[in-house]
Amino acid sequence: MRTKFFGCLLVLFVVVIGGCSPEIPFNNASYEDLNTEVGCGSSSSAYNKIGIFNSRYKNHRMTWSGEVLLAKADSILLNINGNGTQDLQVNLANKLAGYTVRQGDFITVSFVMKKMGNCSLPFYGEKATIESTYYATYPPAESMELIKQKQNLLIIDVRSPAELQEGKIENSILIPVTDIMTGNYTIPKNRPLLIYCATGGRSYAAMQVLAHNGYIEIYNLQGGIAAWKQAKLPLVY
Repeated sequence: MRTKFFGCLLVLFVVVIGGCSPEIPFNNASYEDLNTEVGCGSSSSAYNKIGIFNSRYKNHRMTWSGEVLLAKADSILLNINGNGTQDLQVNLANKLAGYTVRQGDFITVSFVMKKMGNCSLPFYGEKATIESTYYATYPPAESMELIKQKQNLLIIDVRSPAELQEGKIENSILIPVTDIMTGNYTIPKNRPLLIYCATGGRSYAAMQVLAHNGYIEIYNLQGGIAAWKQAKLPLVY
């Protein structure tokens, strides 16, 4: 009877403990942080990379933003650093959520980090949720339609003041990308944003920063002012 009593207590203990899911710790490290420390940008040995990854990042929830390279019903492949590479693959908690995004969209995902990336394989996460509302890169013609249709659209030029002599999109405001990177800006969060620069690189970087800071609808002009001019769309000087 004594053995049976303690056996029942043990079963109860296991059931209670097993039924409590431990809270997943959050880590605010960026893709650049991990890539430099344990990824393709790291000069550490493979052994050290694994140790650092397992102790600091594995099984931590993280939030990254990037461009959708491939979207399936239950998984998304993202480029984070803007150079077109496969930087992050996530499996979605909602197995149909991948249908809500398309290639070229810029989104923010929250996920649990599981596998370390390297020069040929992306970082891998699970239990991912799509946090952003809408981020996308639009070519000039679609951007022009966006300007016509969205009356409350705020157009932001992230070039330097000296570059204004090359022309700007009408009604755009100048906020150099250096100011956005350092937080030296005031931009309302309740308006959709269209961001542009000379060729698209700086505006893409600015979009990443603003997305990370909670802006929920951002459009990036693909190819920047150079593509805008090539499409023979209007500029003001």
